[in-house]
Amino acid sequence: MTAIYTPKFKPYAHQEEALRRLKGKQAFALLMEMRTGKSKTTLDDWGRLELEGKVDRLAIIAPGGVYRTWETACNEHLSDDLRQRAKISTWRSGAGATHKRELDFFLSPACEGPKIFLMNIEALSSVQAARDAIIAFLEGGSAMTAIDEVTCIKTPSAKRAKFVIDEIAPRSDYRRILSGLIAPKSPLDVYIPFEFLDRSILGFRSFFGFRARFAIMRPMVVGGRAIQTVVDFRDLDELQARIAPHSYRVRLEDCYDLPEKIYMRRDVTMTPEQERAYKEMRTYATTQLSTGEHVTATVVIAQIIRLHQILCGHAVDENGIEHELPENRTAALLEVLEEYDGKAIIWCSYDKDIHKVVDALRKVYGEDAAARFWGGNRSTRETEEQTFLQSPSCRFMVATPAAGGRGRTWTNASLTIYYSSTPDLEHRSQSEERTQGVGKAQASAYIDLMVPGTVEEKFIALLRKKINLSSTINGDNYREWLI
Repeated sequence: MTAIYTPKFKPYAHQEEALRRLKGKQAFALLMEMRTGKSKTTLDDWGRLELEGKVDRLAIIAPGGVYRTWETACNEHLSDDLRQRAKISTWRSGAGATHKRELDFFLSPACEGPKIFLMNIEALSSVQAARDAIIAFLEGGSAMTAIDEVTCIKTPSAKRAKFVIDEIAPRSDYRRILSGLIAPKSPLDVYIPFEFLDRSILGFRSFFGFRARFAIMRPMVVGGRAIQTVVDFRDLDELQARIAPHSYRVRLEDCYDLPEKIYMRRDVTMTPEQERAYKEMRTYATTQLSTGEHVTATVVIAQIIRLHQILCGHAVDENGIEHELPENRTAALLEVLEEYDGKAIIWCSYDKDIHKVVDALRKVYGEDAAARFWGGNRSTRETEEQTFLQSPSCRFMVATPAAGGRGRTWTNASLTIYYSSTPDLEHRSQSEERTQGVGKAQASAYIDLMVPGTVEEKFIALLRKKINLSSTINGDNYREWLI
């Protein structure tokens, strides 16, 4: 009698349907919007195949801000039996000798049992050691490879896309792509993801043949030479018909059995300039507090806020002059939004963040894409709010919790992103409620952008637990925050 894989938690109805459609498929696209459970569905799918003896390893490839969150997903969603047996390794670029030894053992035949390897797609663009490691992992057994937020490989000419197609796909017995929005900017974006799955799905030998079939091209003179430019698309119903048997689309509004609130995180890496400024500010705070003088909680919180500002990309010098620092946070925000096609609220703690986020959104999505609600636009913010509520082209509300956190009804949005979080519990609690409304059946998702291993991660954890930052810090435990 064949054993039956038992998920740790019972899937929701749409996840059960996804697993039903996955059964027996070597190549499949889970086109599930964020917070509908594509991570759980993927892990349950792999767990079922592992129990059937069809695979013994799983490679997860995802953008840098996402791939490490799969560590938590594995702990939460793998069955208890499989979690005990499975070995998990996470790629870390530039890691030391200890991690290299651990990775070498993980990749060796001496490490027995099911294995899961988590890797960021950026490493496959240029890091030879990462390429060697993923090839060794896939060649060591029967593997499933899942590419999360698959728009990260949509560019045919990119090194990462070529490597995935030429080296990873042929070594993967089962292939999955995960995305909330498979073609965020152009129908042509589907080519590389489905080429990874199975070339026969779309039925073209090259990207240029695919483009010639579905894009309308016109010559345009640029820099004195004529180039072919896409001006429109055609026969998209045919394209959809080719994809449909090999994919399952789930939108949030179709999932009425989900929890009312779903929390996620998106990791952000610091730039070298931020790392240097953060270390100096942290060291200064520790030195100052180590003098033996009496330290109040208020002073420690001020140090934490300055550290947080550095993480967001700006700092104030000793003369009170504010300076901008290079940062990766805005790029991480845009990556999140690439996978989403609805309306969203983006909360910012600082005025500088408002300007930076709005400028970035308008550059990518158009001048009318973002409304603002903050202290700097008191005379126009009510008008901008109405535009956000009524205009389909105005997709984003960018606001500060102090201004927009109370009394606003923005239930037309189901995604809330904390670009930078205030450490004020009341601000957090009130801002979370803006997407909630009487009779609203649709779930709301909350994503925190954060730099792991910093004060930001600590105080977001407190806010999630409904604990005030100020009540946790005293003269005895300040080192836990600043070291």
